[in-house]
Amino acid sequence: MCGIAGSVALGDRRPDPVAVQRMIDRLSHRGPDDEGCASLGPAMIGMRRLSILDPSPRGHQPMTSADGRYTIVHNGEIYNFLELADELRGLGHRFETSSDTEVILTAYDAWGPDCLARFNGIWAFAIWDRDEETLFLTRDRFGVKPLFLAERNSELAFASEIKALRTLDWVSADPHLEAVAHYLVDGTVDHLPGTFFRDVAHFPAAHSLTISRRGRRWHRYWQPPDLSTDASFRPGPGDVQLVDSFRSLLIDAVGLQLRSDVPIGSCLSGGIDSSSIVSIAAGLRSGRLSSAASSHRERDGIPQLAFFAEFREAAIDERPYVDAVVEGTGVTLHTTTPDSDLFLSSLEGVMEAQDEPFGSLSIVAQYHVMRIAHEAGVKVLLDGQGADELLAGYANYRGIRLAGALRTANPGVALDAARAVVRSGAPARSALGYSVLGARRLPAPLIRGRLPGRWFGSALGSIDPSVNGRAPRGTLLARKLWADIERDNLPGLLRYEDRNSMAFGIEARVPFLDHRLAEAALALPDRLKIDARGRRKVALHRAMRGIVPELVLGRRDKVAFQPPQDRWLRDSRHVWQGLAVDSRAEREGLLAPGAVLEALTAFEAGLLGSSSLWRVLNVEMWLRQS
Repeated sequence: MCGIAGSVALGDRRPDPVAVQRMIDRLSHRGPDDEGCASLGPAMIGMRRLSILDPSPRGHQPMTSADGRYTIVHNGEIYNFLELADELRGLGHRFETSSDTEVILTAYDAWGPDCLARFNGIWAFAIWDRDEETLFLTRDRFGVKPLFLAERNSELAFASEIKALRTLDWVSADPHLEAVAHYLVDGTVDHLPGTFFRDVAHFPAAHSLTISRRGRRWHRYWQPPDLSTDASFRPGPGDVQLVDSFRSLLIDAVGLQLRSDVPIGSCLSGGIDSSSIVSIAAGLRSGRLSSAASSHRERDGIPQLAFFAEFREAAIDERPYVDAVVEGTGVTLHTTTPDSDLFLSSLEGVMEAQDEPFGSLSIVAQYHVMRIAHEAGVKVLLDGQGADELLAGYANYRGIRLAGALRTANPGVALDAARAVVRSGAPARSALGYSVLGARRLPAPLIRGRLPGRWFGSALGSIDPSVNGRAPRGTLLARKLWADIERDNLPGLLRYEDRNSMAFGIEARVPFLDHRLAEAALALPDRLKIDARGRRKVALHRAMRGIVPELVLGRRDKVAFQPPQDRWLRDSRHVWQGLAVDSRAEREGLLAPGAVLEALTAFEAGLLGSSSLWRVLNVEMWLRQS
C-alpha cells in the first residue's frame, strides 16, 4: 500500500535528511495519497502512502505509539487486523484509528517480534524503538512486498524499490555480474541475495533484522512448511476431507483479502486460478458463499470489476473462458488488447517500473492490465500468483511427479507410476529426470567469459543473513515446488506484479499465498496435485466444482499468461538493429562482440527462441537505462 525508505547510522555518522527525502520522493508512484518523514536521532524513516485502510489523515505515517516509544513505516496489509485488534483490546490496549498500521504498532508493543507469527498478510515495515535505539526491519513470509538494502561503513539504508536507493550518491549503477550471468544463460531472476545492481541486496522473505549499537541480529521467523511425503497415485481415504479443507481455506483467504475502504478489482485471464478468485469473491458478495471474514466486509455496494488482457491469436485466445466467468459471476469486465505498437511505446515505462531485467513480454501485458485498472479507479487487485507453484500447475511438473513416484521404494507406487507414464503419453526420459527443464538456455558463445563468482559484491556479503532454514523433507515433486516458491520462480513473478501494480498506485493481493492455505497445499499428497492421468491442480479443480464455470474446470490445456511474443519481437526488428550498432553490453564485456546482431539473425532463422533473444535485448536496454 506504500513505499517506505530510511537510513540508520549507529556510528559517528548520522542520516542525511536530504538524501532520505530524495529516496522518499522517488517512491511517489507507490504512494500518491500522502507522505511523511521522521528524524529519530540515529535513524530517519519515511514513506509515501497509498491509502487503503482508514484513508483519513488518522492513518498518516510515520505513526508513533501513544507513549512515543515506537515509530513505524509500513508497506502492505495485515488482513486479520480486525481480529488482532479485538484480541489486543482484551489485553487493555486502545486504538485511535481503524488502520492495520496501528494494529502492527500495538502488537509489537504487546508481543515484540513474536507478533509476526500472528500476522496474516503481506508486509515490509520498519519500527524504531526510541528507548533501546534499535531498528526492527521485516518482510512477509513469501516476500510479496519488496524491501532492499544497501550499506556503507556503519550506515544501512532500506527502501521499497531499488530506484530509491539509487538516489544515494554512494550506491552505484554497476551491474552485479553473477545475476546478469544467470539471467543471460537461462532466464533466472530474483534468486540470489544480491540484485542486478552490485551495491543493492534483497531483504530475505520470512526474516526480521534487528539493528542496534550492539550489532545486527537476523531471525527467520517462519520455517519452510511440512511438505508432502506421499507420492502414490491411488486415492486415499482422507482425500475428500483434504479437498474440503482446501476449499474452506481458499474461500476464507479471499474473504480476508476483500477487506478494504477503497474499490477492489481482480485480474482475470480465463485460467482456473484467477477464475477461482473472481468466482469466490462474487459468491461472498452475493451471500452464496461465506467465510469467517464475511462479517467484517467493508466494500459492499462497490461494483465488482475484473481486468483482462486479450490476445486474439488462436493459440493464446482465452476470451471464451473469460466470458464464461463474467456470465457466471456478473462482474464488470474491462479489457485491454496490447499490440506491437503499444508494446514498443510502453517498454520504457515498464523497464522504469521494474528496475531490473525481466523474463518475458508477458510483463508488458500485465503492465497494461494494471493501467486499465488504474483508469477504472481501482486501488486494490486480487490475482492468482502462487497457485501454479503450490499445486503443480506447470507442464514440467508432470515429469518430476512421475520421476518421484518411480523412485519410491513401494512397488505398488512404482507400478502406478509406470502405468501413468503409458496413459499420459509422456516421453520416458521426461519421466525419469529433469531433462525437460533445460530447453531455453542461451548459447554459451554469445556470453562473455567475464562473469560470475569473484564479482559478488563484498558489501552484499555483510547484509546476507545466510539463514536458509531447515532443509524440507518431502517427495521429489514437493521439494521442487518449494524450491520454485522460495527461490527459483515465484520471487520473480511477485517482483513483476508488485512493480507493475505500484507503478499505477495499485496494491496487488495474492490469496493463494495466504500462509495457512500455502501450508495446507504443500502438504497435500502428490495425487491431489497431479493425478495418474497427468491432470494438474487436482485439488483446486475438485474444490471449485459448483463455484467456477464448468467450461473453465473442464479445460485440459494451460495457456500461460502470454502475449504473441515472437510477433512483437519480429515487428520491432528496426529497434533491435539500432541496439546492435553500438552495444553497451558488448563494450562492457557482458556479451561477446557482435552478440546482439548474431542473436537477432539466429532468431529470424529460427535457430534461437524468442525468450533467449529477449534476454539479450533486455540486458542491453537495462544497461542503457541504468
